Amino acid sequence: MRYLPAQAKESLGISEETFRHWRRALPPLQGRKGYGPCFTPGDLLALKVVAQLHTLGIQVRHITRHADALFDACSQSAWFGLSDKVIAYGGDSVSITGVSEARHPTQACVLVPLRPLIAELRQALSNEETVPAQSDIAFPPMRVGTAKSA
Repeated sequence: MRYLPAQAKESLGISEETFRHWRRALPPLQGRKGYGPCFTPGDLLALKVVAQLHTLGIQVRHITRHADALFDACSQSAWFGLSDKVIAYGGDSVSITGVSEARHPTQACVLVPLRPLIAELRQALSNEETVPAQSDIAFPPMRVGTAKSA
């Protein structure tokens, strides 16, 4: 399944300006232009990790050189296969590991558990899908005409 840029932006809860900046700054997203569906579930998860790191004070420019590794890690399997994983950002590297291995890191790093991020994305995307395609009719149906007999 692929998502439109508007769906990606809305599911991440970021502004249009932030989304444009990230698309320019992160190499895996630089070739994706236009309004067609071009974002995979792995892309959305990687962007959600970027958003989480950003809320922790890590600027996108520090993540740029590790973006390929981050997007590859988040695209390695379906979300259900990643829910027990953690992204470890150490400044010099980005890696994905299991929750149990992450409890004893060998270097100082920021750990981002994927389970809550996946749950947030699922919720945001499912809310979007429940919006009706057509609004309710504001007035009741009426008979337009009757056949007259001669």
